[in-house]
Amino acid sequence: MNITLIYGSQRHGSTWHIAQKFVSRLSCGGEVREFYLPSALPELCTGCGVCFMQSARYCPHRQYVEPIVRALDQADLIILASATNVFHVTGSMKNMLDHMAYRWMVHRPSPTMFTKQAIAITTAAGGGMKPTLKDMTDSLSYWGVGKIWTYGKAVRAIDWNGVPAGIKRSIDRDVARLSEKIGAGGSAVVPSGDIRRRFELLRMAYKIHSLSPIDHEYWGVQGWLEKTRPWDTVDRTPEDLK
Repeated sequence: MNITLIYGSQRHGSTWHIAQKFVSRLSCGGEVREFYLPSALPELCTGCGVCFMQSARYCPHRQYVEPIVRALDQADLIILASATNVFHVTGSMKNMLDHMAYRWMVHRPSPTMFTKQAIAITTAAGGGMKPTLKDMTDSLSYWGVGKIWTYGKAVRAIDWNGVPAGIKRSIDRDVARLSEKIGAGGSAVVPSGDIRRRFELLRMAYKIHSLSPIDHEYWGVQGWLEKTRPWDTVDRTPEDLK
């Protein structure tokens, strides 16, 4: 299984260790691509809107964004791993998600997303994991990812060395069980009912009204305004429309 893993920080803390446990169980000889934020994407999204109004090719931070986009599209499994910071993802993870906003389903989602799996992982010394996971699953869902899993763990420590042995054993059990479920899905999945319904609602909206000329053209080229569905096809995304 090919895996793309994006970390919300460069720190090898509890979240990193848990992500590595998933990778060791699920990669099975597949390619693993890892991106550490903020070094992999050091520039902040300025909200210039060029990716929405023209093309992601004109993003001023294209040199950093494109390798991440390419890795996401080529992965069978996406892992987003962020520690809980003030009840949310790290600023670096949020910045990466902001740069991917043009790939939301309402705009120009990649057809590859609909048959992928993803895991959102977080840890905290105490609480705040639920909104942190939601930060990541919101984007994964609106990217169109077919099956999304979550794993959050209160580790009662600020670093991995301080995590009690009993909690580490429970993490190992949890990772083993969830990895088995993910592995059973294979390298391609059927998107969930929620994803399919959201797609159909947007499709109907586009057939009634052009929400955006470039987005409408993209949906038309993909064949989504007719009978084609992204989970039935390979990626035919025109380079100049990504």
